[in-house]
Amino acid sequence: MKKKRLKIQPLHLAGRVVIYLYALLLTVPFFFVIVTALKTTEERILNPVGMPQNPTLQNFVTAWTDGGLLTAAKNSIIITGGSTILFMLNVILVSYCLNKIRDKKIGVFLYMTFLAALFIPNVGTVTGLVLRRNLGLYNNLFGEIFCSSIGITTAVFIVSGFLRTIPKELEEAAMLDGANDRQTCMRVIVPVIKPALVSMGIIHVTGTWNSALGPMLTLRDKELFTIPMALLVNFTSEYSVEYTTMFAGVIMTAIPIVIVYVKFQNAFISAMAGSVKG
Repeated sequence: MKKKRLKIQPLHLAGRVVIYLYALLLTVPFFFVIVTALKTTEERILNPVGMPQNPTLQNFVTAWTDGGLLTAAKNSIIITGGSTILFMLNVILVSYCLNKIRDKKIGVFLYMTFLAALFIPNVGTVTGLVLRRNLGLYNNLFGEIFCSSIGITTAVFIVSGFLRTIPKELEEAAMLDGANDRQTCMRVIVPVIKPALVSMGIIHVTGTWNSALGPMLTLRDKELFTIPMALLVNFTSEYSVEYTTMFAGVIMTAIPIVIVYVKFQNAFISAMAGSVKG
């Protein structure tokens, strides 16, 4: 046993070193964002990678007042909150229905269809824009909420894996107690798969909050701009970019996502561990 431990220990040590180096590499961009946000424009040009000699918080004030972040934050909250609610409902209903018919041929076919959709490249951007125009979902918050909530393929795949680990006897016991399918799903199944749902919700919230390409293609009115759009448009000109003010805005708008993750990190970690175990 001692010889085996001596052989495995260097591998563990090497693995930890790689993880620590990778984590350090990931922190480098955050370091430069914070350092740049505390500099003046002149200091950033003269000393782009060094520490700020005279740190200033004026960039944060300028970003909030001149960047239109208050309106953009309201739009981002509406889009992110609304799409997350619809997204979670879609994931729960679709996953539960697929799990109910998982032993039937149609259930296997539908599940494999969802699985195959993971490997289909997204090449329908232009078609999607035309469709949104024709359906009245272009250049309005409802259209952005609706279209941001329908990309459920990956979430359904993961949540369905959790549902397959739940014994059918649990649902049968609920049915014997007089519960219908809706009550069984919401009161029995959802609490059991809560970690998986929370993790999918966090991923969706993060992706929607930080999304820039989708809103830029579909939202034209300045009053509808989201935070990424406001940061890109208001601090970028034809010949220059106000990095100090933009990075200050990035820091302020990243705080809500950090709070959400810290609040639900235990459920997120549990879901990831459960998915690996499964």
